[in-house]
Amino acid sequence: MNANTTIEPNFSVNMSQQTVLTIYAHADDEVLPAAGTLRLMSEAGWKIHCLILTDGNLSRSSIKNIRHLEAEAAGKLIGATYEFHALEEGNFSTQAVIKVTEEAIKTWQPDLIITHAPQPEKYGHRDHEVCAIAVSNVATRKNISLWYSAPPVFLRGFEPNFFVDISSVIEEKIAAIGCYESEESKTFMQLDAILVLSRFWARELGQKDGYFEAFEISRQCVNANFFVALASSRNKVLN
Repeated sequence: MNANTTIEPNFSVNMSQQTVLTIYAHADDEVLPAAGTLRLMSEAGWKIHCLILTDGNLSRSSIKNIRHLEAEAAGKLIGATYEFHALEEGNFSTQAVIKVTEEAIKTWQPDLIITHAPQPEKYGHRDHEVCAIAVSNVATRKNISLWYSAPPVFLRGFEPNFFVDISSVIEEKIAAIGCYESEESKTFMQLDAILVLSRFWARELGQKDGYFEAFEISRQCVNANFFVALASSRNKVLN
């Protein structure tokens, strides 16, 4: 890895009016890789809005309603509001995601977008790949900062260059993921898997302790306040 940055962020310094928009294919995709970071941002005054492209339309209506309630519960823990769209799971197009993304940007005016990482190696989720491609297209054209979050499984080809120390909010991350009880049978939703992945990113940085979330910064647009925030944080650049 090249010039990775690990930071215990102070997102609050002169940045309290910032807005982050997360765009993910399915409910629970947002908390697995980024619940800790979103919680830290929320605590610092950032506005957090989570956009979910699908609403469980391949599931029974009862499950669909449960997913909405689960997301609402998770949102209370990470300080986020939610918005569901009704794109068809497994069959939505890049153009459909571009349209939804452009509309959300017009509404929320985000300073940062977080979404799925493009998949150099597939792991069975076409929806994630389509979402990543479409959101990247729009963020590039609109000149909006874009972070890719880590996949829920280990993949060669994902090369994070930004790591957030979430040790202070690891319990909140676990609780937010736990809100999705309808998904608890998935291996990567299990407590052990969550902790192992969070510790894996710590070990990647040579950290003996702590829990981290990993991101790949695709594009970052900053002003002077960004450097004030970095200077006030405990940060370290690893070469």
